[in-house]
Amino acid sequence: QQQQQQQRGKHFAQVPQSQWSTQSNPRCTQLGYGGSSCSTPCCSVPHHGTNYPLNSQNAVIGNAMGEYKELYLYGVSSVDDGGLSGEDAYRAVCRRAAVGNGDDEEDDTRPKCVSDWAGTDYNPLTNNCNTFTSTVLKCVFGLSDDKPDLGVSDLVTVDCPEERRSGGGSGAGVEEQRG
Repeated sequence: QQQQQQQRGKHFAQVPQSQWSTQSNPRCTQLGYGGSSCSTPCCSVPHHGTNYPLNSQNAVIGNAMGEYKELYLYGVSSVDDGGLSGEDAYRAVCRRAAVGNGDDEEDDTRPKCVSDWAGTDYNPLTNNCNTFTSTVLKCVFGLSDDKPDLGVSDLVTVDCPEERRSGGGSGAGVEEQRG
């Protein structure tokens, strides 16, 4: 199936549910983005830290339907070998969220990567959970931002500032939830 996806220009492989539905060891990070009334950068990027089991149907955004969860593999990353973790990805897209919160590692001088991910920045067509997923895949992990056919909720082609791309072979598994 992976070969078929790549032949059609896709750079991911769907992981059969039978392979991930029994994976209850909580070692994953789940990221998401959804609309809300908050206006602080990254206030609408909830995430489950490294304690999220792969087989969980719980979602970080309220309108996702976990029973329809699908999992796609884009690559692999080993934190032990210097790769990026899900928490690293969260920090990379939310680097501006720390402004004013006393975070010693804030760096507001880097260019904005697509959005500030505030709840009020949300737009169902142009700045949504699929735009967020594309940003993480392309701008943080340096992977393709191709996703399965998600229709009008996936219209944006993400452009990353050059210095934000990690390049070099890091990867991620990404779950898509249609909501």
